[in-house]
Amino acid sequence: MKEFELIQNIFQASVMANTQERGDILLGIGDDCAQIQVPQGQSLVFSMDTLVEGRHFPFDADPVDIGYRAVATCVSDLAAMGAKPAFFTLGLTIPESDPQWLAGLAQGMAELAEPIGLALVGGDTTKGPLTITLQVHGYVESDMAVLRSGAKIGDDIYVTGLLGDAAAAVPIVTGELQVSSERFDYFYDRYWRPKPRVILGMALKRVVHSMMDISDGLAQDVQHILKASGVGANLDASSLPISSELMKWQPESAVTLALTGGDDYELCFTASKEQAAEIALITQTLSLSCTKVGEIVEEGFCIQGYNGDMSGWQHF
Repeated sequence: MKEFELIQNIFQASVMANTQERGDILLGIGDDCAQIQVPQGQSLVFSMDTLVEGRHFPFDADPVDIGYRAVATCVSDLAAMGAKPAFFTLGLTIPESDPQWLAGLAQGMAELAEPIGLALVGGDTTKGPLTITLQVHGYVESDMAVLRSGAKIGDDIYVTGLLGDAAAAVPIVTGELQVSSERFDYFYDRYWRPKPRVILGMALKRVVHSMMDISDGLAQDVQHILKASGVGANLDASSLPISSELMKWQPESAVTLALTGGDDYELCFTASKEQAAEIALITQTLSLSCTKVGEIVEEGFCIQGYNGDMSGWQHF
């Protein structure tokens, strides 16, 4: 199958389907460039992620899972800035043109992209070792984007959801560890189906001071906020939101996994203590868990009740 036919036939029916009905996408796939009309009063924000076979996912991974996770990990960056997802481009390097595999990839992408209004508008394909690069774009009010650099002394530090499950799932996903079917189903889903907190990020942007997504482990990622904001933090290890499944399975390493494991794609944000009631109202309305895990201080970084590794995921 030729490149144009590959994109047109396989992706058109799913993640490209709604581009003709949108006023912001003036021209999608089919020309040298896509053409976008950014809505008035909005800024365009974008982020790029690359997934490499054997590095970010196993060689025999289900293409549907790969497609979903590729979109989720990238969209999580938009959520961290309070942006509304709009469209994405796809750079796809594949060893061979396998229509069935590509249809699975497109299905997985559409599973997440379609409900949140994220449309494929362009990209490139080439032959080589399997590598998937997505660049996602979103809109946010020009003066409302949430940055890492806004944390203030006295802010509470929050995280959404549960931490550590995805990291614990890695040996299950790679086949290095055999577990019961019930445990396999829970942790497999926690790794392959992260839930980017898009709606929550959009709702929180008016009440938080700083925010980012947790991809490389809370201990490492929160320090990006500290560095950008010129502040310090105290975290409380006993407050970390850890699933009962992980505590039952790996009670001795659960805290370390929650702090350093990564792949959670939850949000970490800071806000003044006066916003606690508003944050509780927003998260309860959306039926999402949100946990206070620490406080912004003038300088330094301390995790009370923990003296283990804090390095997080290292890409090199």
